[in-house]
Amino acid sequence: SGMLFDEAHTSLLRRSIRTMNLVLMEMGQEYIPVYKHWRLNERSYGDLVGLNKKEVVKQYGADQVKRWRRSYDEPPPPMRDDHEHHPMRDPRYRLMLDEIPSSESLKCTRARTKIYWDDVIAPSLRSGKTVMIVGHENNLRSIIMRLEGISPEDIINLNLPRAVPLAYRLNKDLKPIPRSDGKLDEATGMLRGTWLGGDEAVQEILDRDNKQVYDTSIEQNLEQGSEREKWRRWTEMAIGQPEDQSFGAHSRSHIYRNLNSVSGEAVVGQGTKVGSA
Repeated sequence: SGMLFDEAHTSLLRRSIRTMNLVLMEMGQEYIPVYKHWRLNERSYGDLVGLNKKEVVKQYGADQVKRWRRSYDEPPPPMRDDHEHHPMRDPRYRLMLDEIPSSESLKCTRARTKIYWDDVIAPSLRSGKTVMIVGHENNLRSIIMRLEGISPEDIINLNLPRAVPLAYRLNKDLKPIPRSDGKLDEATGMLRGTWLGGDEAVQEILDRDNKQVYDTSIEQNLEQGSEREKWRRWTEMAIGQPEDQSFGAHSRSHIYRNLNSVSGEAVVGQGTKVGSA
């Protein structure tokens, strides 16, 4: 895409930080400032944290799980204090436990992401900087919901793929400028941004992920086996070709092993131009 960034933002979650590091390494931009904040964390799934999505679908039904995952204001059951993944057991949150919710809807996630956007990201964009955000599906959905003016009723239909850049151009009011073709993206039919990996690749990923979660007849991991090569091609479109295989840590096996273990996603912005990756 030819984008160069002035600064980058991500969450406190390791998978997102690793994605950020990989992207900057592949672009040769390890030198730019990187800011990490819990307000860019994935939403809290409460007592569902750590459970297998497919098993939860079998227990509660696909409709209920889709509402928990994609609706605007229906949070999952709150996390118990004795839950093995409770933030009180994580040193990252020891000084902010009062701020960490026990469960969140997208509405809750949007409220805390808005604070970071207004206080940190928006001023950088208005100053003309190119900004990259590597986040998670729901905090990115909350940002895109605001950018695109998507209603609470319609947001349940917006799904985002992992590791595929989505580029926006923004005007001086930080509103999306229409795509060059004047159309919405074909992958979701809702966005004025441009998928740098192509709409067709994104649609394939979204179809696969939907089957992976909601089709209880499918037991295998659809990202493995014959699908793995497609996933590699998608990640190459997202961050470019890996370094030569002889360079150890930059070898193909290292790059792909890490990319296949993360679910981080990015939104990229530049003053009057915003992109998402």
